[in-house]
Amino acid sequence: MDNFLTENIIWSIVIILVGIIFLLIIFLKIVRTKIRSTNKSNHEYSVKTEQVLIEYLYAKNEGDNSVKIEKDTIKRDLLSKSRRRIVTSIFLKVRQEVSGGLVANMVDLYEEIGLLYFAKKKLKSKKWNVIALGIRDLRLFRVEEIQDLISIFINHSKEEVRREAHLYFIEVFQFKGLSFLDDLKAPLSEWDQIMLLEHLKNFDDQEIPDVTKWLSSKNEYTVLFTLNIVQFFNRLETTDALLDLLHHPKERIRVRAIELLSHFENFEAKEILKEDCANLSNKERKAFFGLLKKTASKNDTTFVLGYIKDEVFEVKHMALQILNSINEEAYRLLETESDDEDYNKIMNFINCSHGY
Repeated sequence: MDNFLTENIIWSIVIILVGIIFLLIIFLKIVRTKIRSTNKSNHEYSVKTEQVLIEYLYAKNEGDNSVKIEKDTIKRDLLSKSRRRIVTSIFLKVRQEVSGGLVANMVDLYEEIGLLYFAKKKLKSKKWNVIALGIRDLRLFRVEEIQDLISIFINHSKEEVRREAHLYFIEVFQFKGLSFLDDLKAPLSEWDQIMLLEHLKNFDDQEIPDVTKWLSSKNEYTVLFTLNIVQFFNRLETTDALLDLLHHPKERIRVRAIELLSHFENFEAKEILKEDCANLSNKERKAFFGLLKKTASKNDTTFVLGYIKDEVFEVKHMALQILNSINEEAYRLLETESDDEDYNKIMNFINCSHGY
């Protein structure tokens, strides 16, 4: 009796499980069918909307008012999140493909149908990725009147949000957008600096403002980025500020300043650094001898002789090269053998290079 009851229970469980599996299979098929139907519908909507948008923009640009676009219909579509994503992606895609008068027409339509409203709404989100997307949209459509709202995100805790905010100011206001540096307190990564410089190089460098004030910023990242701007655009008017940076508390800024003064072949910097060379760090001394290679004269022979056996290999190497270039006679009088193996190797290399 007990075995019969146990067997019935087991078979009941098996039948129930088979029923559940069967229902799940049916449910999954329904879901997959619905997903396919939705994807097909969205694709058709996307293709149709993009086609209508392009036809409308080109017709309006040519003064043809016969081509209409159902703005009210699109406005209603924007109430649906899925449709709004589609319309937004279409606008972003087309925006990057058009230029000239088409852009102006597109920006007007962007505001008329309500996409501008939703982009601004993203800025109030509690999610950082939504905020970043909102700034991106406003940047790509060159919306100028919300710069005060964007400035709030210049020092946002998330790097991605800060990056979009910085790009917004540069792309929308070009060189004038560098004003965001006035309020910058957060870090600015090397990658971000490179990216911003890539954007700046596309603008007319005749419009670049005086960047000297940012060289005295308390934010070291602002100073470093400004130094990159100085080199990239050869801003010679910043020389006095660069000389002041030789005494900056941060070593990497001092080194960068020396490199720039070397780039400009500044003789005043040479004299200042010669007097203080004993107190320079290894990195600073290497940068200084890079400057000396460009500015040294025969009068610097005694000074250079003091560093031909410096503890830093690069300094030692450059000192011997400089001596050879400014005073060949003094170089030839140097001992050709020493207890310093690096010194011997450098001497042999230079001698072979010059056929001695």
